[in-house]
Amino acid sequence: MNWTLKALGAGREVGRSCLLLDAGEKFLFDCGVKLEPTGTEYPLPVTVNLDAIIISHGHLDHSGYLPSLFNKTHSLTYMTQPTLDIGMLLWLDSLKIAGMEGLDAHYTKDQLHSVERFTFPVGYKKSIQITPRTTMEFFDAGHIIGSAITKLHLPGNKSFVYTGDFNGDETRLFNKADVKLGNVDYLMMETTYGNRNHPPRKESEKRFVESVKQTIENGGHALVSAFAVGRSQELVDVLVESKVNGPIYLDGMCQAASKIFLRYPKFLKNPKQLKKALNKVQWIKSDSMRRRVLKEPSVVVTTSGMLSGGPINFYLKKLHAEPKSKLFLTGYQVPETPGRILLETGNLPLGGEIIRPKLAVEKFDFSAHSDHNALIRTVKKVNPGKIICCHGDAQVMEEFKREVELMGFEVLAPKTGETITL
Repeated sequence: MNWTLKALGAGREVGRSCLLLDAGEKFLFDCGVKLEPTGTEYPLPVTVNLDAIIISHGHLDHSGYLPSLFNKTHSLTYMTQPTLDIGMLLWLDSLKIAGMEGLDAHYTKDQLHSVERFTFPVGYKKSIQITPRTTMEFFDAGHIIGSAITKLHLPGNKSFVYTGDFNGDETRLFNKADVKLGNVDYLMMETTYGNRNHPPRKESEKRFVESVKQTIENGGHALVSAFAVGRSQELVDVLVESKVNGPIYLDGMCQAASKIFLRYPKFLKNPKQLKKALNKVQWIKSDSMRRRVLKEPSVVVTTSGMLSGGPINFYLKKLHAEPKSKLFLTGYQVPETPGRILLETGNLPLGGEIIRPKLAVEKFDFSAHSDHNALIRTVKKVNPGKIICCHGDAQVMEEFKREVELMGFEVLAPKTGETITL
């Protein structure tokens, strides 16, 4: 029997990761959505009975459609415990936002309970039997808390690895991805940054801190826009260690995410340091506290990371006309999001208006993905029999595919909707 892989999402695109492996038994890797300014894109439907669902990490582009899948299936699902907790946080938030905007979230709270009931939490480096003929093992992916690289030991003594999102370089919060995977016949890997490298992280941290300190010394506010899961916690750690000359505040969903981080110290590189940093900053609990924050120069780390909602809009409304203040964008800005529009045009959609902010805007790269060099290092280290590319823009993936083929590897890069034979 030929093994097949169908890309239900993340085929020559970033987002809505959902990949179906049929190796006699059927395994679904991730079940995410693509959040676009024009609406949400969902993976193609699962039309087969699944033997197992495996979720690499809690970000919505990898997990956001999982609750909806329980309309059709109650397959046992495997993920780490932090991934389940982060997923629940983000799924509940999506449900709340959909309710406020009168949209269909495609799942209910009852289905969230189904996800919890049918999830089997797994730690790293523990081989478990997930079907009569297949065992599974998770390895630390170094991307966010609980993120996992999956290795399946399949019939015929074959092994299949799915990286999900992974980081081949260590950060303050996480060790670099564990790619000591043993023999690998098939490697399905993300290629998000397959054609470019990140600046050295220590240099980015240094420039970021210097700019924040300068903003405070000038009498302004440093407004740090950050993703709730991972980025905000990392930047709090950086800011506290650097002894910024002003109070530091934490606002938005990053507070709930931070509590999840602290619950799982074994999944962090230096849990004591992060706990100390989070205890030293002030957590904003109310609108009145938000208003008080702006009475003196300060640093505010808050969501959302692309300026598309959350407390960041409160601060932007108050600070956009203040040239002494500065907005720090610390993550990738999806095209057509307010953050991307601001970077490209200098204009900011805010509260139904288009404004031209007077506060300064600065962008920093603190990506949690492997860059080009780390991806190539991983290919060389793992040395798989065959490579399947996923989760990358079409042009980026094609460039990466050609480069790896020149290294002597066989590489496949299915489009979303395409089924390939392995």
